[in-house]
Amino acid sequence: MRHFSDPSLPQGLLPWQKLVGAYVLGIWSLKYPWVGLSALVLLLAFVPFKKQVRLNFLIVLAFMVGLALVWIRLPAVPDFVPEQIKSSERVVVQGQVENVAFLPGQRQRIILGDLALGRGDRTEALAGKLVWTWQDAPVSLFPGQLVQAHLNVRPIQGLANFGVWNSEFFWRIQDVHWRSYTRGGHFWRELDGDPGRSSRSRQILKEQVSSGYDLSGLSDQRREQVQGLALALFFGDRSLVDPGLMDTIRLASLGHSLALSGLHLGIMAGMGFVLAWLAGLIHPRIYLFFPYTKLGVLLAAPFCLTYIWMGQAPPTLIRSGIMFACWGVLLFMNKRRVLLDGLFMAAGIILVLDPWSIFDLRLQLSLAAVAGIALFLPILENCLQRVRVLWECRTSRYFLGLAGVTLAANLALLPIQAWTFNYLSPHLYLNLAWLPVLGLVILPAGFAGLFISFIPGLGWLGDILFFISGHSLNMFISILEFMVHKDFLHPIVTHRPAWQHTLVYWTLLTMMIYARQISLKNRAHLLGMVFLAGLMAFPMVKAIQDPGLRLRILDVGQGQGVILETPDRKRIIIDGGGSWNPEYDLGRQVVVPSLTWRRWPQGVDLMILSHAHVDHYGGLVYPLKYLGADQYLHNGIWPGQVDTARIRTALDRQDVARDILARGDVLQLTPDLALEVLHPEDQPDYPRLNDTSLVLRLIWDGHGLALIPGDLEVQGITDLLATDQDLSSKVLIVPHHGSRTSADQKLYERVDPDLAVVSRGFMNRFNLPHQEVMDIITSRNIQFFDTAVHGEVVITWKRPDTEPEISWARSRTGPQGIPYWF
Repeated sequence: MRHFSDPSLPQGLLPWQKLVGAYVLGIWSLKYPWVGLSALVLLLAFVPFKKQVRLNFLIVLAFMVGLALVWIRLPAVPDFVPEQIKSSERVVVQGQVENVAFLPGQRQRIILGDLALGRGDRTEALAGKLVWTWQDAPVSLFPGQLVQAHLNVRPIQGLANFGVWNSEFFWRIQDVHWRSYTRGGHFWRELDGDPGRSSRSRQILKEQVSSGYDLSGLSDQRREQVQGLALALFFGDRSLVDPGLMDTIRLASLGHSLALSGLHLGIMAGMGFVLAWLAGLIHPRIYLFFPYTKLGVLLAAPFCLTYIWMGQAPPTLIRSGIMFACWGVLLFMNKRRVLLDGLFMAAGIILVLDPWSIFDLRLQLSLAAVAGIALFLPILENCLQRVRVLWECRTSRYFLGLAGVTLAANLALLPIQAWTFNYLSPHLYLNLAWLPVLGLVILPAGFAGLFISFIPGLGWLGDILFFISGHSLNMFISILEFMVHKDFLHPIVTHRPAWQHTLVYWTLLTMMIYARQISLKNRAHLLGMVFLAGLMAFPMVKAIQDPGLRLRILDVGQGQGVILETPDRKRIIIDGGGSWNPEYDLGRQVVVPSLTWRRWPQGVDLMILSHAHVDHYGGLVYPLKYLGADQYLHNGIWPGQVDTARIRTALDRQDVARDILARGDVLQLTPDLALEVLHPEDQPDYPRLNDTSLVLRLIWDGHGLALIPGDLEVQGITDLLATDQDLSSKVLIVPHHGSRTSADQKLYERVDPDLAVVSRGFMNRFNLPHQEVMDIITSRNIQFFDTAVHGEVVITWKRPDTEPEISWARSRTGPQGIPYWF
């Protein structure tokens, strides 16, 4: 039995590795200063400061260097928006293609640099870069190409909600400040550019893969699915992958296998080691000149370089290539701590070349997974070796090792997965079946078939290899479809931890490994433990404080989503926003992450839909399906057939009770807190669906706090005002996102709000809120908030008779120091 002193088990970090860690934390602190500083304190706490004062100084210096480097290099935000962009008109944009990514749903994401507005001699330079999403494009663009297109250009602005990821910083560090979306054969033309021999060769290989995986005997849809997966695995081109199939693969915890990364490069490297093993069988004396591991590294290099080229050298593969190169160098130097030393060496090189890459989720996942394997796998192997019957069998040892790698990686990835994806898949076991098939059959057979098919006279062999690889992919899709049909594939929605808990989790895991090197007699270690306890306690103390009554108006773009949190911690959702883009689920991206940030997942007490428009119900399906609710309440009108089926399926899955609300109903939330239903009457019949919106009034101990009128328009407002109901409220959520049809002076007189909030999309095509609405709000001196400007708005009452506390997610300089545009 091995002990913790065994050199094969993890050893303490070397001084240079601590400097790399401090440098990384300095970069991280640009966006997350408290996280970076707290992690630096922990790093210093577990360095014996009496004996290593100089090392402590160097650690702090490395931290400051990292922070100063990214601060100086932070791309500036353009200080103005051209008038033609402000006016929401289409503009002619010229630019050079810098990068092209092929995304599911036949989409290209194109980064254009060297931007100019206009054509010919009448052009105006545009600062920064533009990200252009082109769906169903008739051609594929390539880096270096100079193009001109007629586009709707918008400044980059993500949805700003508390504790939810925002895309603005991600694009800013890449100097991308503009975005556009087109579909189909939109006007564009190539001004200049030669794809070059490399791009032409890659296109020939793509066509060969498509034809090779065009398997007979399969339906057209299945052939497209197989071809799409093959192109994704070999070239990183996921444009032919159906978005529904992509979601299924993610739910099966296998999404990482379609992202070109270290996993795929590892499989390519494995092919080199297989060749080294075959070389040893044929000529054993070769190991006298090149030991097996060194020969494997040499033979793996061509496979890895070819695969990086085939994938168009994305950052993920380049970073993985640097990691493998570092490990290869260490192997040639006969170092023992190859995995951990290589990880720090590669991280240092990558982050010196591109400091911003630390904010790339793909690199974060890669570094965390490898660190988990390096630290935890030796311990797991030590435990597994005790089961000698299984360990002595080569086959069972292989699968035990694969299970150990999966478990070790996921231990380290757990907080990142929980915070970023907001769910965990219970189907990690599928990796034990899928990864061997992918690494031993699909990629090797497809890779060999691709190149053999170009050898004259051996096309038949290439067809056989494609057949084996393609039908393995077909079987994989069939198994996933079966699991979806049986409703086996569904996520476990998780708690999204506070950063303090994530830091404590990783620190405690690491301390468990290095337990024998930590002593409470050491003052630094003792202070570190006290600091850890403080980090752990702070979010807990904050969570148990009296929350009061909170009204949260989420930033869901052009839509409306409201969450009401009562003093006894009940949660009521009133609408959930919704996107006209079926591939963007606001329920998964905003609503559920907002509900689970720093809170454990729990069912919703009430879910209320004001009316059957997608920008109000689209974000309700996901929380209904995976969180559930005690009751689902609406006005009795269902949306279209397809969306009604989705909602009913989610309701049935969670056995949610449903009921219809009408004027006169009262929802008693607590003994002194209620929601009154003021409109419409039972079985509403209006020519416009907006006028059927439920109008809700929040009352606490007799005080009218908020009026939530949905998308009420002229006729609905007229009927509401014709009643003698009390409409007075401190807060008014502006009807219909500030549309002109809701600009009724009498409504504002009856409500008499102190504060108004409009929920609308940034630079929306309807030009909301309308000036007539703004004139009413201004003339009545009503405090005004706008989700497109302020992001999520949170209004908190400690008691019903006190003034509310107001906070919003987007400060005047944006969520990450980025000024808003209007």
